[in-house]
Parts: sequence; structure tokens; C-alpha cells
Amino acid sequence: MSTLSILGGGIAGLTAASSLAKAGHQVDLIDNNVRVGGRISSFSKNGFLFDKGPSWYWMPDVFERFFNEFGRTQSDFYDLKQLDPGFKIFYEGDNTLMVPSNREALYEVFEEIEKGSAAQLKLFLEDAEIKYNLSMSDLVYNPSLSWFEFVNKRTIEGVIKNKIFQSFDKHVRKYFKDDRLIQLMEFPVLFLGAKPSNIPSLYSLMNHAALNQGTFYPMGGMIKIAEAFEQIAREQGVQIHCGETVQSIDIKNGQVLEISTNHQNIAQMELWLGWTITTLSKTSLNKVGEITMRPIGTSERSLHHR
Repeated sequence: MSTLSILGGGIAGLTAASSLAKAGHQVDLIDNNVRVGGRISSFSKNGFLFDKGPSWYWMPDVFERFFNEFGRTQSDFYDLKQLDPGFKIFYEGDNTLMVPSNREALYEVFEEIEKGSAAQLKLFLEDAEIKYNLSMSDLVYNPSLSWFEFVNKRTIEGVIKNKIFQSFDKHVRKYFKDDRLIQLMEFPVLFLGAKPSNIPSLYSLMNHAALNQGTFYPMGGMIKIAEAFEQIAREQGVQIHCGETVQSIDIKNGQVLEISTNHQNIAQMELWLGWTITTLSKTSLNKVGEITMRPIGTSERSLHHR
């Protein structure tokens, strides 16, 4: 069993902490904020609770898979309601579009805007579901340590057959002509932080999440998600340290020996960053927030943060 620290208590950090603790490691999770959850946060005023971070709950199967890993289910933690309409689109001017959760109602909305688009939407969503299933079964859950993980007959055939590297904007325009429908179909990929022209059509899987699976909301606010992930982490034995600022990381021969916060020193065997998965050089590590890196010894090779 090794001693690990994870810096950052968002969903990624909590997930990593729970998984590592389940595997038998001693895990400390350190977060500068007063509570874990990362971007998921809330505040109360005049008896009302307001979400400060995410407001979309898509891909409930991904959450369920995580909970199942620990013998739990989503309903153990919060009541999840599907929204109808799922969301509302605001166009330029006063034009709006309500997106119903019912598939037949959605077909009617499309057909009213562009004749023949209901049949096109059905084809588009069938293709999106195929890409979603391909991604979930063969791509997303691989550890991505080698390209050979993705080199198998089924994955290669799926990539070629479904043209997953075609740009997303061209993919959408094969099905729809009306600008309003194009904007509606392109908007989910904006969450990826890039233009549709720079996103592969593989990400129509997000249209599957939005329009096939639907938009959901946990009763009690999005903060319920963070509370659920925190509970699982604590059940696995993770030691969570909130309100602590990492001030220095002692390194010797490329090995993290100790992490010092404004409250304590924690002996280490490995260091994980909860907000990223990368290999960072000593130079870039020196620029992580206000952390001071203190190499102790002659070897100053890059550290591998997984």
C-alpha cells in the first residue's frame, strides 16, 4: 500500500481518490476551498438555494457506473428528475425554442421549422447513439496509456464506418439547412470549448445525451452530486483536508517526499493532481499556483503525475 496525495477536490479529484483508496492505497485529498466539489457549488439566500456552477446533468449512465463501482446507486444519494422541456434556446432577438423531452414532440418542433427535418433528426440521432455506444464501450474507459488500446477490429470498423473524424459542423449540415436547427444541434459541443468546425463528428454523442437521454436535475441542487462523491470518498477511507493551501512540495531524485500545507506536513510516495492528468516538468511544476518546489538532491527529472 502506498501513500498518495491528490491536490484538488473537484469531481476528478474525488473520483481518483475513491478509486485509489478502493485499490488499497492511503489517500489524502487536499483542497484550498472550504468544501469539496470544485466547480460544483451553491449558495442560499432568502430560503432559496442557487447553483453557482454546472446546471446540466447529462449522461446519467456515467454517474451510475461510478456509483456501481462502490456498490451504490444514484438513488442512494439524490432524487433525479428528468426535465420537460429539457432546455430552452434563446436566439438573436426575441426568438426562442423550447426543446421537449418527448421524442415525438421534438420531431414536431423540427418539422414546423424545416419540412422533412423530423426524418433527418431521426437519422441523426440514430447515428449519434451509435457513436455514443462506440465511445462508451471502446474508447472512454480505456486508460489511454497506449494507442494499441484502440487498435482492434471493432473500433477500427466503427471509426471508418461512422466517419468520426469528419468536422462536426459539416456533419450537422448534411442533415439540416435551417440556421436555428443547426445552432441547436451544434450547441452541445460548445461545452468542449471549441468551435464545431474544430470538433470531430464523434461528439454528436453529446446530442445523444441531450436529445435521446434527456436533461436531468438532482433535487436539492447540483451540490448533491458533490456531496455524493464526497461520501463515497470518505467511505473508502480517503482523508479529506479542506481549507488547506499547499505551500511546498519536497522532491528528491524525482520522488515527492512531503507536501506542506498551511496546516500540516504529509509524507508522500506519489502525488496526483486532481485537476489534470499529465506529465509536468519541474519548471512547469514551479508555476502551479503559489506552490514552491524544493528539489532535495541531485536528480531533477520530471515528475509523472497520473
